[in-house]
Amino acid sequence: MFRSTRGYEYDSCKAHSSRDPPTSDGNGVRDIELKHKQTAPAGADFDPPQGGPIHEQRGLVPMPPHPIPTPPHVHTSIIGNSSDLVAIAIQECIQGTPDLSPECCIYRVPERFLKGNEEFYKPRVVGIGPYFGSTSYVKTKYVDAFFRRYKLNLDDCLGLVRAWEAKARSYYVEPIELSSDQFTFTMLMDATFVLELMLRHHFSRYRGNCDPIFHKPRIIEDVYHDILLIENQLPFFVLEGLYLYMQIGASTGDHHLSFTELTHDFFKHFLQIDECPANLDQVNHFVDFIRRHYLALPPPQKDEQKHNAMVHEIPPRVTALDEAGVKFETIKGSASLLNIEFNNGCLKIPNFVVDDWTETLFRNLIAFEQCHGTEKYISQFMFLMMCMIRTSKDADLLMDYGVISSMLGSGKDLSILFNHISRDVGFEKPFYYFLICANLNAYCKTRRHRWKAILKRDYFNTPWKIASTIAAIVLLVLTFTQTVCSILSLPKT
Repeated sequence: MFRSTRGYEYDSCKAHSSRDPPTSDGNGVRDIELKHKQTAPAGADFDPPQGGPIHEQRGLVPMPPHPIPTPPHVHTSIIGNSSDLVAIAIQECIQGTPDLSPECCIYRVPERFLKGNEEFYKPRVVGIGPYFGSTSYVKTKYVDAFFRRYKLNLDDCLGLVRAWEAKARSYYVEPIELSSDQFTFTMLMDATFVLELMLRHHFSRYRGNCDPIFHKPRIIEDVYHDILLIENQLPFFVLEGLYLYMQIGASTGDHHLSFTELTHDFFKHFLQIDECPANLDQVNHFVDFIRRHYLALPPPQKDEQKHNAMVHEIPPRVTALDEAGVKFETIKGSASLLNIEFNNGCLKIPNFVVDDWTETLFRNLIAFEQCHGTEKYISQFMFLMMCMIRTSKDADLLMDYGVISSMLGSGKDLSILFNHISRDVGFEKPFYYFLICANLNAYCKTRRHRWKAILKRDYFNTPWKIASTIAAIVLLVLTFTQTVCSILSLPKT
């Protein structure tokens, strides 16, 4: 058993069987379950934080919700009988409320998004961070493997996380009701678990023969779902700092990737691009990291924003655009949702892949934008798509043109998806896509474009129709010519 210099002992997990007892490595780091022993210093207040409302059958220990503290010296049974005591209670509550930090970036999901849609915002398997943090067999096995492989000193890692505690706490919108030891425990356990998860994703040889996550297809899908949740985030700088510390002491030579590159590799299924964009300075967390990949273009110019504030343009439906002769093309190799173009009757949209993670991902991206006060480009893109895809026929057309690659099945499912995601967003000014919407509306209102589209659709959409149309025109010309010649050949009277 390894005893920390701070009085905590690190014992083996209870998950081991008696036939397979855990063994200590060179650093004495065992299966990493932090337990407060009787040898702790007097007055130490340390209890490992437990988990939130996650499936207990998967080995997670639920954390009871923290009650709202009653102001000190105020008995709840007599508050209603004395206005003075009520005033004291209100004053103490106000004085005890800290100011919101400028670095705050991990939020609680607004109630209007959460109501009836909890499944898209709550973790299924892995709780991460102080909101849902938990210990589990899978998590402790991953943490144990991480420390053993890189022979890291546990006290040094604890010292790093303790030094980051104040900044890490400031990332969360709510005051974290955990002691310093509990918060440090949560940060270190969860951060090393996430790092080990990312390393096993990149280096498949680390998984062994019976990995509890990667060898269980349904589990890895649930883990990806959990990593995408805005409430289930860790500060990016904590993960990056521990990764850099690991790189310094790593004896293997295959850790040449930066943490940004490792993160990009882990999320490449969602990002759809091979290279990291240049706008990844001071990333807040994984949700922010993914959002920046989708927005790898500069914001609109100031003169456009000024005009934008005075108009209210929403795009026509896809079927209306198709009937007006608008061509649809996909922009290959671009993941930026801002990269939508409309020129000479051709609407170019980046290929958008829809799968089982799409709704969870974009709901949490939108929740982050709505809370963070940043430009709401993701929200506006989803609103744009909702306006264009109002029926199953609209969705089917975009899938036929290759703009959307859907794994959901029918166009009806796709139209319902966009409607559900953007239901609580609405139109916001300034609207990034206002020029495109204005040009699309103007194009559809031009009669010449509609007539041209009708002519092409009804008479020139297949080779047989083209041939028959040409034959009819030739026959009409010949008939007209014959009629004229007959008239001219009549004798003059």
